[in-house]
Amino acid sequence: MKRTNYIIFSILLAFASLLQGCNDEESGLSKAVLASAGTLNFEATGTSEKTITVYADAEWDTEVPEWATVTPTSGTGTMDVTITVTENIRDGAVDNPRKAAVVFKGATLASRAEVIISQEGDKYRDCEEYTLAELVELENETVVIVPQGTVTAVTTKGFIVSDGTVNIFMQSSSAVSVGDNVLVKGTKLSDTHSLPYVECDEANVNATGNEITYPAAVDITDKVDTYSSSSRTFITVSGILNGNNVTVEGADYSVAVTDAPENFELAPLNGHKVKATGYFAGVAAPVIKLNVTAIEDLGVVELIYFTEDFEWLNPWAEASAAGQTVETDNLKATAPQISSSSTVVDGITANDALLQEGYQFLRVTPTSTDASECIYLQNNYLKFGKTGYQAGIVLPQLEEISSGVTTTLSFDWCPMRQGSGKIDPVNLIVIVSDGNDEVTFDIPESGFENDHVLEWISAEVELTGVTISNDTKITIRPTNWQLSTANRWFLDNIKLAKAN
Repeated sequence: MKRTNYIIFSILLAFASLLQGCNDEESGLSKAVLASAGTLNFEATGTSEKTITVYADAEWDTEVPEWATVTPTSGTGTMDVTITVTENIRDGAVDNPRKAAVVFKGATLASRAEVIISQEGDKYRDCEEYTLAELVELENETVVIVPQGTVTAVTTKGFIVSDGTVNIFMQSSSAVSVGDNVLVKGTKLSDTHSLPYVECDEANVNATGNEITYPAAVDITDKVDTYSSSSRTFITVSGILNGNNVTVEGADYSVAVTDAPENFELAPLNGHKVKATGYFAGVAAPVIKLNVTAIEDLGVVELIYFTEDFEWLNPWAEASAAGQTVETDNLKATAPQISSSSTVVDGITANDALLQEGYQFLRVTPTSTDASECIYLQNNYLKFGKTGYQAGIVLPQLEEISSGVTTTLSFDWCPMRQGSGKIDPVNLIVIVSDGNDEVTFDIPESGFENDHVLEWISAEVELTGVTISNDTKITIRPTNWQLSTANRWFLDNIKLAKAN
């Protein structure tokens, strides 16, 4: 503690010397003031005092809200102070939560240290009731009560409530069903797509079994590459279902069925043409998000044995603020290592989550086949390698595939560009093995010239001359292996299907 105080006081002296001479009229007051805490939280009742340290090079004073007390209210140099608050009671009941700043100040505006004090309360005490239409116009952080609304869609993260015109997502873990009439209490917010939603504290069912009449859906199939909306519009799209993605022939964008409950049973529809209908949930290029209400099976188009779009990694990507290097052509986009603590969700890293799904990873250097981490998370795909390190991926064990069937493997990939503009010379291969025999398939090079904008390349190879079974191991990696150069690349949208 003494060493910490010494360091902070040294900083104060240096800071004060910079300010010396700027204002000598109040020479007795400190030129620099710091506090040992930036925030303090108090309970509504039965609170106890909290002690912090004020660091200063001379005299200091305070500004204190009327419901708080600081002891002492002024001092000289470094001192411990106590902060207490009155009980947050009005008319015999707990009042609204409150927040204010306690300011420790010296001679100038620059010599101020603010400590934000917050006290718990009943945030619904004076809360107004709002309609769904009124919610849209409210400021974020507004505490709301919605006395009634009809549930028209359910997701794994909440549900959508509609009045027939306005559709609002309610983020909640409460168990509700389509057709329920609900009362919700929570805080109005906006998501990363600027769509309003409510972070619910409560969701209570008023009545069940209401009949739902959905509006006519906007068909976005022919405009999927350009479609967007400022609200949760009711939309529909037709295409081939690959995993959770509906792909439209000839389109660069796809539609992701987002957070769908298990009762939709998407897996058996892989490779089928489907019509997916539901509520627009934002755009995360090159994907449109959809909270689905119905999926119509329009028949088998192709037989898919394995598909992966990595969209399920979104919680890990959001937790680590992972960027999109390819879509934004931004070489500085955030790309945390998949084993980094920044990617931890529910106690596991992105690396562990991928291993649990059955993936294996290869990491090598010129001198090691068991190198340290060189695989990175993007939103939502993977980046492989760094200078002097190469990396690859082994797909999970195949299930429900007839032995001897001829298959086609496809995926999207992109080489990395260096700061100088040079494109990393990545040559990918697919290695198919069954424990005894091994066959290698070359993937065409990117053909990118130096300074080329990063963009996805669709690769497809028919796995001929090899017997595919449940024991088959499929590896994707560069041929540039165990080299000291940079051979970095990105991977997304893997699919193994029966060849035509």
